[in-house]
Amino acid sequence: MTEVYRNLNRRKWSIREGGRVVGHVDVCCLRDVSFHVSVAARQRAIRIGQRAVMAWARGVLCEAHRWPSAERIRFSPFEGPSFMAGEFEIDSAKLVFFDADGTCWGIL
Repeated sequence: MTEVYRNLNRRKWSIREGGRVVGHVDVCCLRDVSFHVSVAARQRAIRIGQRAVMAWARGVLCEAHRWPSAERIRFSPFEGPSFMAGEFEIDSAKLVFFDADGTCWGIL
């Protein structure tokens, strides 16, 4: 399984496999995605007011483009403990496209 998270310093998506970062990309796509948040890292970020790697998506790396019907998926440690699609908490998606501008879009 591959994990993807936003690297704020590089302004790219970090690709992690087996616990090791194997690359940084502008765009990528995962299928059969589950979303994960480290509660301890989120609490620390709230306490010190600084972001860190605390949330990531895990799935199978694939080739796909963003679909017009995809929904925007967001995560902010300061807004809540879960990934959100609109006003709904989500923990999985069928397909997620990670865009170069730092947004991600999913087919739920």
